[in-house]
Amino acid sequence: MKTAGTTLSIGLLGTALLLAGCSPAADPGGSSADPSTTSSASGTVTVWDYYGQATPLKKSIAEFSKAHPEITVDYQAFDYEAFHSKFPVSVAAGQAPDLATLDMTWIPLFAANGLLGDLAEVSQGQLNGKPLADQYSSGANEAMHYDGKLVTALYDFDAYALFYRKDMLDKKGISVPTTWDELVSATAKMAERPSAGAAPTKYGFAVQPDTFHYAQYLFQNAGSILDNDLKTAVFNQPAGVQALDFMQSLLTKGGGVYWPDSATLTAAVKSEQIGMFVNGPYMMGVLKAGVPEQSGKWAVAPAPVGKQPGSYLGGTGLVIPTGAKNSAAAWELAQWLLRPDQQAYVFTEAGAAPATSAALDLPALSAPDPYFGGQAPFSVFEDAMATATHFPYVASWGDIDSAIIDGVTSVMLGKESSQSALDTAAKTSDAALGN
Repeated sequence: MKTAGTTLSIGLLGTALLLAGCSPAADPGGSSADPSTTSSASGTVTVWDYYGQATPLKKSIAEFSKAHPEITVDYQAFDYEAFHSKFPVSVAAGQAPDLATLDMTWIPLFAANGLLGDLAEVSQGQLNGKPLADQYSSGANEAMHYDGKLVTALYDFDAYALFYRKDMLDKKGISVPTTWDELVSATAKMAERPSAGAAPTKYGFAVQPDTFHYAQYLFQNAGSILDNDLKTAVFNQPAGVQALDFMQSLLTKGGGVYWPDSATLTAAVKSEQIGMFVNGPYMMGVLKAGVPEQSGKWAVAPAPVGKQPGSYLGGTGLVIPTGAKNSAAAWELAQWLLRPDQQAYVFTEAGAAPATSAALDLPALSAPDPYFGGQAPFSVFEDAMATATHFPYVASWGDIDSAIIDGVTSVMLGKESSQSALDTAAKTSDAALGN
């Protein structure tokens, strides 16, 4: 469900922007009253969902349809890459869905190009009869806004923690690492190699060269991707260079295994090549579904830190695109999806993390989990969210993301130094920002 974001080609984006000039405006619709009792929304609402096979939306929509027979839901599912390409072109051409799930890493590009409606208009600041802003953390509220507009309502959140094979750490007498130095040491002791100096073949730590993971270490080192004005890249300053050096040290001094393909991580866990990695709460569901035979062997802990706790903040947002034909019914369904009882399905159906404050207090999230040895791991991710930072909301984020990935990959493959690679990535990023 969560993979590295893709970038629109210049031609595709140009077409989308050209068409956007003649797109119809969004119908604000809606009511400030409690929608469960007074909404007049009706008709058909078209929903596009990128969530994947384990989507909680299907179950929620089935229940919504029973409670709201006056609204017909046309549900359409797309894979991640196809959705990212289809959404901007369709919205710009006046063929927008009424409601869509979007990866939060897509928000900067789509919002900057006017593809997302302002939910403040259709919601009138209310969510299920209560102030919308009060139902999210401060970090989530910030992530949901772009240029003063409420462009999305967070449906699930993504923040990183440490997944580790507790049985192997216990067997080898290794303490759960809490700092960067401890992580290097712990992974070196945990990994098993066919010979000295060889790459680990058992119980390695997955070192992933995407911006999600690099940003994790950057933020933990008190660094930033862009300056405060979002005008200039600063990830090539000392904090960023040190973060990338640390990632490299996991390969050269620790038990790290270079793992560029996130899609194959589950298979590597299953074969026990990987026994430790940093990732988000949705991986709890992935492990249960993909590696059920390792139940009871895994645990979750706060991600080891450098100077301070920190994580990238992502997840899934609900949006009403510009040009939506039935935004009133779309908001009615969005509110249903954000009710605590429906947010519970984000966890129970997909193994992901519901985003609203009320949902975070659901008993299911604090119940002991047999897969994780009786631990209740969700609280670890909730704590991570408190210190998480979303990616910069700039239209050129796709280019910046690609430049960072290229730089990190180059260093992981031993082609150049961290400073050189990040300097090159920063120049590309500054050019994309118009400098």
